Amino acid sequence: MTTEEFKRNILKMQPRLQRMAEYIVGDPDSAADAVQEAVISLWEQRSTVKSQEMEKLSLTVVKRRSIDLLRKQKPMVDIDAESLMLAEPSQDDLEERYHMARQLVDRLPARQRDVILMKYEEGLSMEEIEKATGMSSTHVYATLSRAYKSLRETIKQYKEE
Repeated sequence: MTTEEFKRNILKMQPRLQRMAEYIVGDPDSAADAVQEAVISLWEQRSTVKSQEMEKLSLTVVKRRSIDLLRKQKPMVDIDAESLMLAEPSQDDLEERYHMARQLVDRLPARQRDVILMKYEEGLSMEEIEKATGMSSTHVYATLSRAYKSLRETIKQYKEE
C-alpha cells in the first residue's frame, strides 16, 4: 500500500475508529490515544497490508489497543483525608525505620554500602555515581542489585524471627 492510499484510508476511517475506541474505553482522550497507537502500528505494517484489508485490520487493531488501554488503567478509589492521616506513619516510626535501615545498610560490603548511600543519602544520579566510583554503568547497576538483594534477604530473615 502506498503512503497516499494509507493516508486516504485512515482519514476516511478516522471517525469510525474514534467512535469504536470511545465505546470501549469510555473517554474521548483515552480513545484518541488508542487510535493514535493503532495508526502508528498500522503505519509500520503498511507495506504488507492490502487496501481491501485495511478497514478490517484497522478496526481489529483499534479494538485491541483500546482493550489494552483499559487493562493498564488502575481503578481509582476515593480516600478521605481522615483515612489517609491514619495510614501515615508517625515521625517516631519514620525515624525508627530510618535507623533500622541505616544499620542494615552499614552491614553491607563496602562497595555496596557506598553506592547505596551515594544514591539515597547524597541523591547522586547513576552517572554521578559512575564518575565518583570509576565503575561502569553496568557495574553500578549490578552493585545496586546485589545490595538490594542482600537487604531483602536480611529483612526477610528479620521478619521470620
